[in-house]
Amino acid sequence: MFGFRNILLSISLLSSFLVLSQQKLTNKELKAKIADNSKLYKINIDKAYRELNGLLKQSAILKDSISEMKILDRKCRYFYSKNMMDSLIITSEKLQKKSNVYQDIYFEAMSNIYLAEIYSINKFPDKAISYLNSAYEILKKGNPESERIFYAKANVLSSFANIYLDKNQPRKAAKKIYEQIESGKQLKNNLERDNFQYLNYANLANIYSQYNSDSAYHYAKKSILIKPKDVVDDKSMIDNYSVIGKVYKEKKNYKSSIKNFHKALYISTKNGTNLNANQIYHSLKEIYDILNVKDSADFYKNKIEQYELKALKSKYNSLQEVINKDKKEQKEEQNPLWHWMIPAFALIGVAFFIAKRKNKKVDIETEIETKPEINLSETYHDLIELLEKRDPAFMFAFEKVFPDFSVNLLTKNAELQQSEIEFCALLKLKLTTKEIAKISFIETRTVQNKKYRIRKKLDIPQNVDIYHWIDQV
Repeated sequence: MFGFRNILLSISLLSSFLVLSQQKLTNKELKAKIADNSKLYKINIDKAYRELNGLLKQSAILKDSISEMKILDRKCRYFYSKNMMDSLIITSEKLQKKSNVYQDIYFEAMSNIYLAEIYSINKFPDKAISYLNSAYEILKKGNPESERIFYAKANVLSSFANIYLDKNQPRKAAKKIYEQIESGKQLKNNLERDNFQYLNYANLANIYSQYNSDSAYHYAKKSILIKPKDVVDDKSMIDNYSVIGKVYKEKKNYKSSIKNFHKALYISTKNGTNLNANQIYHSLKEIYDILNVKDSADFYKNKIEQYELKALKSKYNSLQEVINKDKKEQKEEQNPLWHWMIPAFALIGVAFFIAKRKNKKVDIETEIETKPEINLSETYHDLIELLEKRDPAFMFAFEKVFPDFSVNLLTKNAELQQSEIEFCALLKLKLTTKEIAKISFIETRTVQNKKYRIRKKLDIPQNVDIYHWIDQV
């Protein structure tokens, strides 16, 4: 339902320092904060995002137009990476208006690219292409020697590839990435060129994974090999491991497949990017179904339902925004597009409410801007209450409090079963052997045996307290 999307935004990030270096900011402190945020974004996009509203206010107070547009662009990249299309369209329009006022070619083109992505995702490729054509025409006004213009043009090609993927035309998508690879030869700096091609090879691997597994594996490995050492694992590396996992899955080498998918999820959790996480969840569920590992298959089934309900809600809202935007455009020019959009809107709405009714227990996370602080004592009480009720929502609630826990365990031993991860969650909550036995309705000896098996699987030394060890995960 929610398919793979090509890497777009990580390429625009390459030019973030170029913007700073080319413009003199009026406030050195603001400049330093924005530069630090750019570095943080590469490591953890969620932490970086939390700073953006404050930085945006400061840039507005200082009337720093470049900083305003730069921060809006970064917000767009965040919403894209999080598959939050409803927030993306609103922020893209803000960026479009600002860039028009300040006559900035780069950001004006980028706003059109983001809008093209939204229309393509909502199944309106012709409208998406019109936005990309507008972006390209805008960029033709710029200096062809400018690196900012170069990277913006690369994003146009990436977005064209995404549209072809949405139209189920992967071969045409691959041609666009080959154009990008060819254009990269003009980059004079070796490190910058390697970074650019590292992204392109990851894109190409993902596209080939849809119809040629040998080529997909080749380009994923090539991307990993060319990646500069100082570049933090990012969306491209998530895709590389996902592609390799998919290839191993097709070859029925399930152990290697699971290991690579877990590597991808680990980076995704650490970095905060989850644009294509649903594809990994589907693959892992299929593998565990084949291996007849029911608890792990059920775990990823729940992950899929949770992801798709959230994505469907975002898509429903973004489609509403798309319809409103298109209606405004009808006043200026006669365009029958909205007649096709209304029935699509109705279908999405019906699907959303059906999914919402089916998944009453799934707690959808609110946007980070409104996320409340966690009260640990109350949270602990709530988790214990879910355990005592034997509520299947326990692990969902637990992972909200400790989002890295499962992935960190799997990086230590990819063969851990979901039941074993859930047992480790009880240890994380500092439950004693007797308390675990009582809650789980098993004998204390059984709990002790489970602890022993967990020690062996995770290679925990006998002289180390298992509770202390788990607490560090």
